[in-house]
Amino acid sequence: MKGLGTSVFLLVSAVTVVSPVFAQSLGDAARRERERRAKDAKPPAPVYGDAELEARRGSGPPPATPSPSPSPSASPVPKPAEDEAAVRKRQEIEWRLRFADARERVALAEKASWHEVVETVFVSGIPVQQRVRKFEETDALHRARKALADLEEEYRRTGLPPGWVRD
Repeated sequence: MKGLGTSVFLLVSAVTVVSPVFAQSLGDAARRERERRAKDAKPPAPVYGDAELEARRGSGPPPATPSPSPSPSASPVPKPAEDEAAVRKRQEIEWRLRFADARERVALAEKASWHEVVETVFVSGIPVQQRVRKFEETDALHRARKALADLEEEYRRTGLPPGWVRD
């Protein structure tokens, strides 16, 4: 009986010594997070609709449009009779043609990089020769890829719309 009293005493003392642990409810955590975000809140970014854009369109000069480096077929100075839309359309066509040409050179160089070779493989210990197509990086492919990368960098620096260079 003495052992039972000691174990009950230890159990009662352990329960009273250890403070009760309460789990944080999900609602309390959400409330605390909302309060923290409200305290750290930044003012919302301005939102412009069509009405605000139309009102601002008439004020101030139009933004400057950087032009691509001239190609041999492009005239360096736009004709006075051309309006801005025609100039931008001409620029878009020129850039699309330059990119199409560069991509075509890369595709041709990749096609030329494939070679058909005869390999010997062992199947169950028996040598078997087979024809395989292998891809080998060539200098022409490296140059074509470098030219395309340089053209992309040149275009990126112009600030023109990125959609013009897509396929």
